[in-house]
Amino acid sequence: MIINGTSLAFPLSLKDIEAALGKPDQVVKRDNKFIKYIYDNTGIVFEHSFSINNHLKKCKTYIDEEHLISTVFLYYGDFVKSMTGEKELPKQPCQAMVLSDGKSPYFFSDRHRVGDFNLILWTPYGTNFNGIAETITDTLSISYFPEIKHERESYKLKETDEELLHFDNINFKLTIIQVLMYDLRVLKPYFDIYDFAEEFSEEEIDTESIEIIQPALEYMINLPIPKKYAEQVQEIDMDGGNEIYMNLIPQWDGEDETFDLNEVGVEELRQFPNLEEATIMSSNFKQVKAVFDEAGIDVELL
Repeated sequence: MIINGTSLAFPLSLKDIEAALGKPDQVVKRDNKFIKYIYDNTGIVFEHSFSINNHLKKCKTYIDEEHLISTVFLYYGDFVKSMTGEKELPKQPCQAMVLSDGKSPYFFSDRHRVGDFNLILWTPYGTNFNGIAETITDTLSISYFPEIKHERESYKLKETDEELLHFDNINFKLTIIQVLMYDLRVLKPYFDIYDFAEEFSEEEIDTESIEIIQPALEYMINLPIPKKYAEQVQEIDMDGGNEIYMNLIPQWDGEDETFDLNEVGVEELRQFPNLEEATIMSSNFKQVKAVFDEAGIDVELL
């Protein structure tokens, strides 16, 4: 990424950014979740995410704990407007021109992937954008998220005599799959929707779907998860960009309640003795929080 003639190689540190833009006008910290560096007059926000470090280590692009800035938010429009209810915003909208390989990026349902970067247009709820974005009027996020190389494995489910975890709520099971399969990489096989589509022969699978791919969801419903992995789950961090969701709805914009955790049982939670905290997406947070409280797990709304 080149800003003001300065080339920035991701993942970034604050020093890297200051070399191009000077010191930020605002610094916002949220526990151990993120630090936001806000540039008021340029309409740009950089986000230092503590949760990205494991992914970077898996991709062998991790440098140190200072280089965890992986996302840039460009607040376009006639005035600065919030995307997801965030209160700390730059004072002026962004005027920068965004080009990918010298061209305006092409979006499909608000999404675009170029190299190791994911681009998302944060269009108003219930709408999306398809085509070449020559003029951008909505907030644009650019996230450094390199792909993890993995070996192709068969998706044929095997019977096992191992003791298994039990789930009554699929959206809770999906959060556990995210931790074990994508974050910790202990649950096999590593599910990739493109590999799955090639192996799945009963019908053609649309790998650019904006709706849930039912055969993929059925796979997750039936996927056995050995109980021996339960003690490795220490934290749940639900996010619209989680790999599990991108492999079920490849073009999901994260703006609806499809994967909200609105129901979970105390016994489901108590299967994980080391689970201490969770950040969840939910439209029924008050009732779900009561269940987490009963299980002795700290929970907060994304």
